[in-house]
Amino acid sequence: MSRIPLNSAIPNSTTPLSALSALALIASLGSACGDDASATNTEGASTDTDSASTDTDANTTGETETDTGIADGPTFWDDVAPIYFERCVSCHKPGGVGPFALDTYGAAQTWGPASAAATAARTMPPWLVRDDGTCGTFHDSQALQDEEIATIQAWVQLGMPEGSPRSDLHPPEEEGLGDGLSLKTPTFVPEIQGGPLSEFDEYRCFLVDPGLDADAFLTAYEVIPGTPEIVHHALAMPVDPYLDVGGGVTNLDVIEALEAESPDRDGWPCFGAAGDGVEINNMPVVWAPGQGVVHYPEGTGNRVYADDLMVIQIHYNLDRPELIGLSDSTEVRIELRDDVELEGLYLALDPFLDTLFDDEPAALAAGQAKVSYTWEEPIGDWAQYFGWPSMTIHGIFPHMHEYGQTLTVEVDPDGEGYECAADVPRWDFNWQHLYFLDKPVTLDGDGGVRVTCGYNTEAAEEPVLPGWGTGNEMCFVGLFVTP
Repeated sequence: MSRIPLNSAIPNSTTPLSALSALALIASLGSACGDDASATNTEGASTDTDSASTDTDANTTGETETDTGIADGPTFWDDVAPIYFERCVSCHKPGGVGPFALDTYGAAQTWGPASAAATAARTMPPWLVRDDGTCGTFHDSQALQDEEIATIQAWVQLGMPEGSPRSDLHPPEEEGLGDGLSLKTPTFVPEIQGGPLSEFDEYRCFLVDPGLDADAFLTAYEVIPGTPEIVHHALAMPVDPYLDVGGGVTNLDVIEALEAESPDRDGWPCFGAAGDGVEINNMPVVWAPGQGVVHYPEGTGNRVYADDLMVIQIHYNLDRPELIGLSDSTEVRIELRDDVELEGLYLALDPFLDTLFDDEPAALAAGQAKVSYTWEEPIGDWAQYFGWPSMTIHGIFPHMHEYGQTLTVEVDPDGEGYECAADVPRWDFNWQHLYFLDKPVTLDGDGGVRVTCGYNTEAAEEPVLPGWGTGNEMCFVGLFVTP
């Protein structure tokens, strides 16, 4: 693939790479918006997100055992513990990120009714997309199967019998990129920048040299926030420092000028991708809370050129007094390979956010239980600008903020009609993932994508504007695509 900055690859892009859609980017993971895109703000569109309910009252009548004293139904150790250890204990263990443990019978019994309710409502394990085969299927799904949920329900309803203890169960080995190339931001104390679009936030970019001596392909990444309480998201973007961005001015010239605006602080402000005037090559690293190690599909990767520098953008959120003054140094670990079969790109799309550059930005009506925003992009036509015969979608990354409730991604492969590709019936900002499709979808030149985001703005006193602040909203979708 020839070296074409994403900013200039998409035709007629109004704010290429400058609008940080949700996690930010631009016409490639960031916010590329073609002239043909259409967007509508429709009040009243709804998706039923009421949690499923279940009767989880424990049966304490003693009728759960047969005359032989053996439980007639599922027991913890025989039936429920294998599910917990495979799906839950990685987080729900002493010292884990879960608020309670599920690795012993006593702990599981204490939290049995709550666990039954959460699994029935599919709020746990945290796998936001519907994964019942009616709207895409996904690699490495963490969603429980119907029979697993039924087993937990039956166990609680039977009084949570223990069964015979066992010691052969272990959670999956924790994954990490300990051997990956480590890129770290300096220790930095963020400060609230203020304004209607970032009331409690600061977006800061930092330049890191990966020290490559040859082109390589980024095939996996892991982001480790130094202070998770204040890190809203992180991006890492390869940048050609010598690229002429106009008038003989290079990317590095622009970055140095931005840094000079605040010489007493590390980095520079960057609401849009890598900052005003900086053109990025790609956005292969996008992280938000809840996301672990990300492996791109086997045989694919994102090119990083030998002389590229890496810009790491951190969105800091300081919406509580106790967060003011905290420092952070975030680490980005990347896995690099010499070659891959298919070179991909990460497209970041948020036409809702892009309306900030219109004379009258879109807004979500305040005080509404249900309000939605829908946008469309003819991305199939973009393949020609990358030198591709077609475009194949492998991964989908949905992102909204705190008013978000639902998000649906539909794909039209050939201009003949949309089909559901991913559906988030219950948005949770704290558990975000890049979802890879079991069956990638290929778009021809007439193909496109349509996204509908649903919100609850009952807590808002004024219309909710799109924006970068946590108190604003986005309707962002990142797509990992290849030829």
